[in-house]
Amino acid sequence: AQAILAQSIAFPVSFPGRLSHPSRYVACEMDVDYELSQQLQGHESQVRCVAILTDGSIVTGGLDAQIIMWRRPSPEGSFEQHKKLGHHSDFIYALAASHTTPGGFYSGSKDRTAVRVDAEGNPVTQYVGHEGPVCSVAERGAQVVTGSWDGKAKVWDANSGELKHTLDAGAHAVSVAILPTGEVVTGSQDRSLRVFRGTECVHRVNDAHGDAIRAISAGSSNLLTASNDATMKMWSFDGCEMTTLAGHQNFVYSVALASDGKSILSTSEDCTLKIWSTSDSSCTQSIVHGKTVWQSASLPNGDIVTCCGDMIARVFTTDPARMASEAERQTFKEMAEQAVIAAAAKGSSSVPMEGTADISQMPTTVGKKNGEIKCFKDGNTVFAFSWNAGARQWDKIGEVVGSQDEKKSYEGDQVFPKGEYDFIFDVDMGPSLGMRRLPYNRGQNPMEVAEAFCSREQIHKSNTDQIRQFIIQNGGGEGDAPMTGGGGGPSSSAPSAPAEPTSEIFPVMTPAVFKDGKFEALQGKIIEFNGQVDDALKLEPMEVNYLNDAVGKLKVGVTSEFRNCEKEVVFVKLKEWPKDKIFPVVDLWRLFLVHPVSADTFKGSDRGAPFISQVLSLFAGDPSGPLGLCCARWLANLFIFQTNRYAAFDKRELLLKGVEPALAAGSKHVKVASASVLLNIAIVLHESSIPPKPWDSDCALSVAGLALDFLNKAGPDDGDAQQRAVLAIGTLLPRDRQNGGPVANKCRDAGLSSKLGGLEAKCGAKTINDLRKLLG
Repeated sequence: AQAILAQSIAFPVSFPGRLSHPSRYVACEMDVDYELSQQLQGHESQVRCVAILTDGSIVTGGLDAQIIMWRRPSPEGSFEQHKKLGHHSDFIYALAASHTTPGGFYSGSKDRTAVRVDAEGNPVTQYVGHEGPVCSVAERGAQVVTGSWDGKAKVWDANSGELKHTLDAGAHAVSVAILPTGEVVTGSQDRSLRVFRGTECVHRVNDAHGDAIRAISAGSSNLLTASNDATMKMWSFDGCEMTTLAGHQNFVYSVALASDGKSILSTSEDCTLKIWSTSDSSCTQSIVHGKTVWQSASLPNGDIVTCCGDMIARVFTTDPARMASEAERQTFKEMAEQAVIAAAAKGSSSVPMEGTADISQMPTTVGKKNGEIKCFKDGNTVFAFSWNAGARQWDKIGEVVGSQDEKKSYEGDQVFPKGEYDFIFDVDMGPSLGMRRLPYNRGQNPMEVAEAFCSREQIHKSNTDQIRQFIIQNGGGEGDAPMTGGGGGPSSSAPSAPAEPTSEIFPVMTPAVFKDGKFEALQGKIIEFNGQVDDALKLEPMEVNYLNDAVGKLKVGVTSEFRNCEKEVVFVKLKEWPKDKIFPVVDLWRLFLVHPVSADTFKGSDRGAPFISQVLSLFAGDPSGPLGLCCARWLANLFIFQTNRYAAFDKRELLLKGVEPALAAGSKHVKVASASVLLNIAIVLHESSIPPKPWDSDCALSVAGLALDFLNKAGPDDGDAQQRAVLAIGTLLPRDRQNGGPVANKCRDAGLSSKLGGLEAKCGAKTINDLRKLLG
């Protein structure tokens, strides 16, 4: 999926028809007294989506890969956390209520699956088939419709999970909704709106919006859409535009009709929930949050639920009996105000000067209600003021726009170093995902920065040019010309890098891993060996049950959280088995590395060093047998998740020593896994060395040396391993070229160029041609 790019958020300001305030609820044209009712805290990252179920309960999904079910113990009580679900392995992008299963719902995730869940939170059916994250879900009778970043909408049998048909919905991210007629309507990143009857597209509106369509909501008589162009639109079911709602300052992420049918709800990157009148399309209220408001939903009693980037879902009400205490409401208001003004002070806001009233107009401007926020410009500076109804005057809050020349602080990560940057852009990873921060200094090579960002986020290289163009447009870059300048920390000069040959293949950014497993055979072998090990090492009957439960969760791919007792059996008890019985255990560990729970092993102070050392020791004792194969694949799978990947990278010298004997004498499959380890280390070498972070030339030469030695000795059955060795070398070359080219020189000295022709059948003509260009 392609990334959708946006600069840092705009400070919510009061322009005509666009009023918002971080510490007061401000009516745009008339007072509507929605106030905070309750704050639902339980997520560990941004709350991304929300749905109201048929029994009146709430479900929220977050970037913590968790879904939380919230229920009221009594009709008049407050919502309480009922259950936390972990059946997805990545970010939750979409939730939708089931109308055929009371209290049930559907979820969609970045893990490319959708899941049907019953009223007790049990995963019932999984829908597998999309090639990208599932970002939209809607039920249609006995069927469910999903939209994905792969540009497709798919229609499934809700009960069996069988795919009925696939709809070509445009390009990249797709939103879906169901019309009262049963027709499927889709909107996509290509700006088109399409209506499908069966598999036939019966209506199509090209350029329905000026930018990507982010959400669709179908009512009884019309259709609502939200877009990156900061507007919402109302449509007839046959695709005729009826009206446009404008007022948001940034991307609009969701739009929905309130339960009373009299209001429309919209949420935006501008940190606001806006409420609109259906009678005259006017904005009646704007409620500001401290961070991005991703989605809202209307409860049957008229209350509104929002999910926010500050990890909290909130309920707002007009009923005084359900309003939160004055202290809690005031705290929320103050926190929102502080968060947004702090963002502005760091220069992350971009308040437009045009349309802002001059400060000379302030004495004659009367606020509409106590606490209203309005901005006035004094020369080239914009200030925020709060209306004091008692004193009938504007009280100054502070300056809104930070200096554009000020550096912004970045906390640092594995790719971009900690320090001060000229720009910190926000990159939206899709229609349902929060922003990823991209630091950039004037003078850096935009292509290099874009490439590093793609590596860090593990997104396809095809996104690189879009990100590069964004940097050029918003950061003052100058195309692909090599540039000088620092990365992070104090700005420093760096020698100009030589122009790099372009390649669609290199550097490779996706690790080579082994995710498939024969669960029944593995489980059976462990049970068989359990009857053969010493009594002190045997699993007790209850521990066997724990093992079966853990394997079952891995097998179906729809898992709740693993219990400590299950992890104790797999990672502690079985770890002590003798070498001649432990190979199925290592294979089980390999499959656990496909699940994010594996990161727990590598988060501690030892970063999983005992496990890495044990597997390397086992590998050394049997480099060509079944145990060696399991060990080599385990080492390759260390690179699936970022926490695990960098723990393994810290031990890269040990990993390279471990795979060296297997590359020389291992079986065909062991060689493939060992060559995969070379490729994966090369990938992390590249992604972790964006200037000014150093390039580990010694490690690069070691990887290249092992790959070249293997290519020299490879046999006729080693085609797959040869391909991965070639990919490892090619992945090293772009960064090597920027650092004097010792790897390229080593390849030339080894006569690699003359051997490439013989590798074309195994690696592909495109790969070999790109490698030739990089070698020069």
